[in-house]
Parts: sequence; structure tokens; C-alpha cells
Amino acid sequence: MNLQILRWLLAHKDLLLKVVDIAKGWKKELPLVEQWGIVDQIARLVLPLLNAQDVVHLTSQDWDSDDPVSAFAFGAEVSALGFDWQILVQVIIPILQVILQALTKQADD
Repeated sequence: MNLQILRWLLAHKDLLLKVVDIAKGWKKELPLVEQWGIVDQIARLVLPLLNAQDVVHLTSQDWDSDDPVSAFAFGAEVSALGFDWQILVQVIIPILQVILQALTKQADD
């Protein structure tokens, strides 16, 4: 799922850059309310661009998500955008995974 999310983010570079700016405020030491505030800001940017088909695709396991060639290519593309890839891997992708899982659970209910 991580590479699918990364591929989707790179297809929406303007969104990605806005999300990175928000995610720069993330710290594990923040009170939970402030962490949820960051999640909320990211969700408000991402949700309007997601459609049901995106959610299904981004959460599917239909293709090899551990493909190292794709991972390296995406890493190079992220580096070219000029921000630390760790914020993407450690903050943004986990937040988007939670949002997508919530949307998938909602669809199942």
C-alpha cells in the first residue's frame, strides 16, 4: 500500500507539497489533540481529491508493493521535490494509511 500511496501523491504534486508543509509540524511529543489537528488538516486536503476508485486502488494488494525499483524511482522523484523523504515515510504515509483504512472500514459497514 505504501508505494501506491506514494505514486498517488506524486501524481498530485501540488497537494503533496501542501501536505509536507503541514506535516513538518508533526512531533511525537505533541499532545494528542495537536496531532489530530495535523491529521485533520491533511485529511481536509486529501479527501476532496479521493474518489471511491482511488480508495480501492490505494488499499488493494493486487500488485507487488515491495518492488525495489519502483521504490528507488519514487525516492529520486521525492528528493527532486526538495524535502526530506523521512517526513513522507514517517509521518505522511502513515497518516494517509489511517485515513484510507477508515474509509475502507466505512465502506464495509
